[in-house]
This record gives sequence, structure tokens and C-alpha cells, in this order.
Amino acid sequence: MGTSLFAYGTLQLPEVMAAVTGRTFAAVPAWLFDHARYRLRHRIYPGLRRETGAVTVGTLFLGLDPQALARLDRFEDSFYTRTRVTVSTAELGCQVAQVYLIPPCSEHLLVYRGWSLDDFVRTHASAYVRRCRRQFR
Repeated sequence: MGTSLFAYGTLQLPEVMAAVTGRTFAAVPAWLFDHARYRLRHRIYPGLRRETGAVTVGTLFLGLDPQALARLDRFEDSFYTRTRVTVSTAELGCQVAQVYLIPPCSEHLLVYRGWSLDDFVRTHASAYVRRCRRQFR
């Protein structure tokens, strides 16, 4: 069965997830209520914080094993905290998942402007995927 992971940033791209974990996983569109995604200062990827009334759209990856989670923990910066949340999906209803959050003590790293996956793909994705593949060989 494994663990589910809600991805809201670069990990939404299957090629990034595969480069980091060494595997592919089934995935469905999902959304997380009461959380907002923002740019991170001096970085090309976002951070997520709790925020009442906000909704973040992302991807729910299914069936991650402990080895994949360990690789993801090494991939994510130390200021993230992996946390259990409940996400909503059209296909599976509500699902418990893990997500990487910016805890309150690190919210100073956020730039309160939205982050767009489309913009990331257009400007950074190719080089980012290559870097992830080199890093996690």
C-alpha cells in the first residue's frame, strides 16, 4: 500500500519525482485546503504554509515506500518539515498524505507572491531535472 505524498511544487513533475526517488508512482490531481503556496526567497521552487481559507492545487503520489521517502527527505531543504495532512481528490475522495511544509519558524523565507508550475516549466524545468538526475544517481 505505501504512503501518499502531496506535491505542490517541482515534485509535481513526474520526471523530477523519478529522478529523486528512482521510481515512478501512480498519481492523481489533488488539493489541500487551508494551505498556501508561495515563492521562496532566492530559490526557484516554492514553500507551503498553513493559511486559513487558502487552497493549494497539486499532485497526490500513491504508494511510496520507506526508501522513496528517505530519498525525498534528503532532497528537501532542512527548513521543510514533513507533515501529515488530509488532501481531497476527485477520484479517491479524502486521503491522508505526507507534505513538506514551511514551519512558522522558517516563514521568513517565503516571498508572499504566488508560484506557478507553468512558469517553472517554461523557465527552469529542463536544467532542474538534469541537476536532480545528477544529484540522485
